[in-house]
Amino acid sequence: MGVDGAKSGWLAVWATDTQLGFEVHADVGALRAAHANAAVIAVDVPIGLSDAGPRTADVLARKFVGGVRASSIFSSPVRGVLGASSQAEASRLHRDIDTRGYGAQAFAILSKIREWDGCLAADAGFAARVHEVHPEVCFAALAGGKGLVESKKTPEGAARRRALLHAEFGDAAVSDLLARVPRRLAAPDDVLDALAALWSARRIAVGQHESLPNPPEVDSTGRRRAIHY
Repeated sequence: MGVDGAKSGWLAVWATDTQLGFEVHADVGALRAAHANAAVIAVDVPIGLSDAGPRTADVLARKFVGGVRASSIFSSPVRGVLGASSQAEASRLHRDIDTRGYGAQAFAILSKIREWDGCLAADAGFAARVHEVHPEVCFAALAGGKGLVESKKTPEGAARRRALLHAEFGDAAVSDLLARVPRRLAAPDDVLDALAALWSARRIAVGQHESLPNPPEVDSTGRRRAIHY
């Protein structure tokens, strides 16, 4: 199953014998309960965190994607800021721990990282099935190891990403999924990102995936600290 954050929660997509299925869950707990049988869950969110300093995974992912898309790989927070309730508090804590501040754009996804971290800590079986991915890393791999130039927010970028996914899932299936997911729940680029995560999940399930770094590092909680594709 591939998972991406959307305006209404978490968009999960998977493949059946006849089509691409989807559900949108308001929180991670609901997603976990609904998909207890999913063997691999690939999600676009930082999982294994650093106690201090930048993650090797983020550094390598920027190099892998390269060019203009490297900026889409945000720096993950250090674990010590997860409880921060404001951007100012997060930035102060982050600076105290490893000298770097923590910007407003990064703070906007801190609650999502905290949500996943709590669910993974509470359920070791669930944690074992969850793997971190990043859509731009997935699309770079799909494109032969070269990051895409076009932004996903542009018509050209959407068309490029759709073409890469068509080769994996079929033109009709991708188009059908985009038509069925209500825009009030998830934007088209969220759907394409979730499908890129699903592509990685399928590779992980059969042992054909790669990771940045390879082998994955392990954080202080025992979780994998790597971006998979």
